[in-house]
Amino acid sequence: MRRTITVLSVLLLALGLTGVAALASPTMLDPFTQDELDNKWIADRQFPSGGVDSVSAHGRNDVAAIGIVGANRSTAGQFYYFEGIKKVAAFGAAVQVDLYVPAEWESDATSPLSVGFWASDNPLTAYPLIVFRNSATVDAGFYVWNTVTGGYTPSGVAVKYGDWNTLSIALDPDTDTVNYAVNGQFAGSSYAGGDTIGQVFLNHFNDGARDYTAYWHAGVVAPPGPQTSDECKKGGWMDFGFRNQGLCIRFVNTGKDSR
Repeated sequence: MRRTITVLSVLLLALGLTGVAALASPTMLDPFTQDELDNKWIADRQFPSGGVDSVSAHGRNDVAAIGIVGANRSTAGQFYYFEGIKKVAAFGAAVQVDLYVPAEWESDATSPLSVGFWASDNPLTAYPLIVFRNSATVDAGFYVWNTVTGGYTPSGVAVKYGDWNTLSIALDPDTDTVNYAVNGQFAGSSYAGGDTIGQVFLNHFNDGARDYTAYWHAGVVAPPGPQTSDECKKGGWMDFGFRNQGLCIRFVNTGKDSR
């Protein structure tokens, strides 16, 4: 039965017919303290040329600041132009991270920019990716990796420039798919046959010219939500962090969290 589902999933994904949102609750990464970065994360392909530091930035603490220095790009070949770090652990079926996207990333296409949240499933069948890209030939935005065709697809979700963006990768073992989400919105699906996520990567392209720093954060856990619409009334919506009473009641009725 599993092989039948797998074959059907591959056919549907190749045709672009899937569209189910991720159901698994994502695993929150451990805070990016310096101890965490130094001892739990290791180099992937090429260690970032500008270093990896835990800093306070853009309104948050325990932020991983990963620097890329164009002049220090590897001379070992294009594979090593991708600089990053990875963590190997049991992440469950879903994982997420926050990436700060500066306003200048939207307009500066003078050299290729690629900053991505990567993962691999376990048992290994695929490498799901969510990547911010911008270049002279690629429009700025988030893209997701089609593991069947081996190419990027626009996520269709607007980027929050000058702000934090939440990137989520979730496996659905019942259908052999991986579901992508950006800022809580469904961003595409592809094939992945593993049951859990075994590795996560913070990846950055060094084009040999651009110097930049990518800021990553383990994410902010939303406060508990209301259980009944009555809890949203008489100003209760403010206690739960919603912008108005209507959004609070919508959360009760649909589960859509707009905080």
